[in-house]
Amino acid sequence: MAVRLLVRLLVHLRDDLSAQVSSSWRRLLDRLGRAWATRPPKRRLAARGLVVALLLLGLGSLDARARLSGRLPSSLDWRALTALLERDARPGDLVALFPPWLERAREAVPARLPVLATSALDAEWLPGVRRVWLVAAGGVSTFGPRPPLSSRSAAADTQQVGQLQVTRIDLAGPVTTLGSLAERGGAPARWRDVEGVARRCLELAPRPGTPARIELPRLRLGGALAGHAALLSPDTSAAARLVFRVDGGPTIPMAVTVRSGWLPFRIDTSGLGAGARTLVIEAEGPAGSAVCLEAQVLP
Repeated sequence: MAVRLLVRLLVHLRDDLSAQVSSSWRRLLDRLGRAWATRPPKRRLAARGLVVALLLLGLGSLDARARLSGRLPSSLDWRALTALLERDARPGDLVALFPPWLERAREAVPARLPVLATSALDAEWLPGVRRVWLVAAGGVSTFGPRPPLSSRSAAADTQQVGQLQVTRIDLAGPVTTLGSLAERGGAPARWRDVEGVARRCLELAPRPGTPARIELPRLRLGGALAGHAALLSPDTSAAARLVFRVDGGPTIPMAVTVRSGWLPFRIDTSGLGAGARTLVIEAEGPAGSAVCLEAQVLP
């Protein structure tokens, strides 16, 4: 008898619970249906969603900024970097920044040392550089499996300077030069922004129908003339023609486009022999453009 009563009670409880769930589900569906029927216009919903997204993005940015400031180098770290470079850096050294936006390092680097900030350090020619001091913000950046210049390094020594990771890289085969065209030829040079990197280069700005021309007399050449050229123009499809001529001899043309970027070149001058030469460089291109030329005289 007791078992039957217990079974009936369980069945009653099951039926009552099922009825309550069904009723709650129907009320929920009714509420959702009424809410959907009285929903605001799509534009208002989109505006509300945008406001919520911007609010979340702002809160996330504030949180990320607070966490980032704790991983950036402190004033003490920058002073320690200055002391390290003043003590150990030598002529022929270069300081490279990683990541490139670590611009505050320029204030800490002694004025006698050149500074290079680029994410493509492996593609840099680095003429005349024997050692590279790679200054990295260790708290916010990683090199990945292959550190920069690892394929060209003869030796490397890493020091932790607070939040800064400073690596001195001795280059296995430094590129020796006899000087740049600007230094040896006396032509004026300007600093220009080429793909986010400050380059000291000869600038040739052609006019419509008139090529830009630079003449370098009494220039002593070596085995080769090598460097890079870039076309600076607001038109990404623009192209220019660069021409080299030594002592009125045959022209050596070179095509430069905006998309070619920092384009390398090399001209063999080993057969010219000793003596002073006259080098003429001309550039033809669209109005408003300029060719940035950086050339080194190689032995």
